[in-house]
Amino acid sequence: MGRATGMLVPAVTLSLAGCDSGDGTGGGGNKESAAAAIEAARAYQQASMDQDRKAACEARTERLRRSWGADTIAECVEITGTSRLQNHSDAQVSTGEAVEIEASGPHPAGIGLRVTVEPGTAARGMSINTALRLVPGGRGTWLVDQAVNLAETESPDGEAVRAALRRK
Repeated sequence: MGRATGMLVPAVTLSLAGCDSGDGTGGGGNKESAAAAIEAARAYQQASMDQDRKAACEARTERLRRSWGADTIAECVEITGTSRLQNHSDAQVSTGEAVEIEASGPHPAGIGLRVTVEPGTAARGMSINTALRLVPGGRGTWLVDQAVNLAETESPDGEAVRAALRRK
């Protein structure tokens, strides 16, 4: 997975005080949690598009940052510091439905969803689909714990998101 995926989909945390599901499902148990996770995923992707590396790194779990060799936010910013060659200011970000995701390997249970980036005029006709695992963070935030690029042949529905996050 490594550094390349991190540069495709970085992010921002969204403060979500009072949105804990309380049902032991890792935050995927109610509409407020799902909506909050979707907003956090959109903000995460937008930070990537804006090349706001600090916000992107802050939106990742410590476990994910460390898996990329970054013990601190500053190290994460340095690792993801490669600037892209094209301007993506007209790119559009959309998300699929939020689905509950069970714990898998080192990843805790949470909410999974597809994030799609349509690059706009810079790369017309080319869209990038990524499956994200979001988990509850401290103080009511949702953090990205896993990002897996979906192949063009994969359906971008909830089951494809679950399968992609399970196998990586």
